[in-house]
Parts: sequence; structure tokens; C-alpha cells
Amino acid sequence: ALYTSVFAARILLMRITLIVPYFGKWPEWFPAFLLSCKYNTSIQWLFYTDCEPPGTYYENVKFIYGSLTDLSKLASIRVGFNVSLTSPYKICDLRPAFGEIFQEHIKDREFWGHCDVDIIWGDIRTFITNDILGGYSVISARKQNIAGHFTLYKNTPQINSLYRLFPQFPALINSPQNYMFDEIGMTQIIRNLVARQLLRVYWPKFLLNFANPRNDAPSVLDGYTNGWYWTHGKLYDQTDGNHEIMYLHFMTWKDSLKQIDFSYDNHPGSFNITSTSIFSSY
Repeated sequence: ALYTSVFAARILLMRITLIVPYFGKWPEWFPAFLLSCKYNTSIQWLFYTDCEPPGTYYENVKFIYGSLTDLSKLASIRVGFNVSLTSPYKICDLRPAFGEIFQEHIKDREFWGHCDVDIIWGDIRTFITNDILGGYSVISARKQNIAGHFTLYKNTPQINSLYRLFPQFPALINSPQNYMFDEIGMTQIIRNLVARQLLRVYWPKFLLNFANPRNDAPSVLDGYTNGWYWTHGKLYDQTDGNHEIMYLHFMTWKDSLKQIDFSYDNHPGSFNITSTSIFSSY
């Protein structure tokens, strides 16, 4: 019985919540984003938003209603100094403080993180295993850099307050300029801690849309007719062979990817992703 209980404890997945403040209007591809979340059943997404929640309910996606002003007020209370967000884009600078700001929503989580929504997810747990989560306090999808589009932080007071190691953060967060602190500032803080052997960080290679897994450089997102294929929770890069990838980040396609042939009510088992459209293949 003891052996059974120890074995069961080992296979329990560490719990992860990805926190996503989002304001304005859901993007055209959002049904595909949510469907790819649905298949990652052991990971939770928490949206803080002024958008109407989609009609379809997913157990692992939670929506909390709030405005940008509401987020500024909540952040001010949680971090202990004034936070005044002037635009949704400014939230990038606030991301490293999410562990403190949303503490009541992640009490039972071993890790929290931030991500973008111009993404289609593959099977995250294939790439972010329990062994990785158990061995590192910060996990990023960029080599030697913190990624705004996917970074995980261990949910401890020490890690949640890393952003405070930048003394000018209160002034920075109240400036209207976006400093990309979630990437540039946190990379500097974390590199310094790694160099002093005070922090273990997992950022060995790109985990997203690289055409060749042996190449650390990301592929260029050209206008492929049919470069990426999602099926039942798995995502494949077909631009150079057929390689499983953790997610596709299509930030350069946001102005061109305007068509999708399914809605929140439809649940195709498979779909293709191009620079202009997402179309189901069932």
C-alpha cells in the first residue's frame, strides 16, 4: 500500500494556471485557441477580461469579468504601490507580477504563467514534463530569454516577487511606454540569478514553431499554404517534415489570419493553420 501511494504521488501532474488579461474584442481565431486549450485538460487558463465569455464552456478555461481600470486597482492593492495601466499593451510590463496580483486564484497551483492568445496549442505536457517542473523554478519557451508568449513561474513568494529586484519597477509600470519588461527586464534579472547559481531556469531551446527540432533558431513564418496541422490535441509543423511542436505563435499573422470555418459550437477533431485561415478537416 505504501508503494502504491508513493507511485501515485509521483504520477500526479503539477498544476499550472496560465493568466491572460485580455480587453477589447476576441480575435477571429479564438474558437481554435480555446479548442486547443480544451485538450490540455490538466492545465488551466484564467482570463481577466471585459469581453463576453464564449457560449461554449470548457472546464479548464475560466473567465473573470473586469476592465483595465479594475485590473489597475487590483494590481495596486496586491503589489502595494500605485499601478495605472493606460492601454492593454501595457499589461506586458505587468506580467511578472501576476503571481502576486492573482494570488487568490492560484493558491492550489504549483506553477503559474503568462501567454499570448495569437497561439494554437499542441500537447503542452509532452514538452513540459513533471521532471522539468520539479527541477526548475522558471520555464521559458525561448533560449536564454524569458518569453512573453509562454513562461512559467514556480508559485512561491520568492519567485512571485522576482520583479521587485528591479528597483525602478513602480516608476516603469506607471509610464505609458511599453518596456517589454516581461521579456527584457525579467531576462536581465533571471540571467543574473542564474549566473550566481541562485536560480534554476529551463530555457534550452525553442519550444514553438521551429521547422527542424535540431535547430535552435525559430522558423520564419512565411505565407505557407498548409504548414501546420492540429489533430485531437497534437500540433505538427509540416513545413519541413512532420514534427510535433508544443505550440504555434503566429504574431506576424494577426493582420492576415482572418478566416476560420468553425465557431465555438463546433468541435472539429482536426484543423489546418495557414497565414490567412484556419480550416477544419474533421
